[in-house]
Amino acid sequence: MAWSVQTPAGRFEVHALVDDQELDSRASTGAIYWEGLCELRSIGADGKSVRVGNGYLEMTGYANALRL
Repeated sequence: MAWSVQTPAGRFEVHALVDDQELDSRASTGAIYWEGLCELRSIGADGKSVRVGNGYLEMTGYANALRL
């Protein structure tokens, strides 16, 4: 799984390092969220990617809007 990100500093891809990191907690918190280890890759003009960092990403709100 990967996400593409375009910023003023360039084009990047965030790659999940472990599969199945999405959690469905609609029964308790009402949210579906993704969290886990990831790798950041810079995408050059030639389309080649270079690893530029590692991180931990948490995302919510991508499945549907949360009612608070």
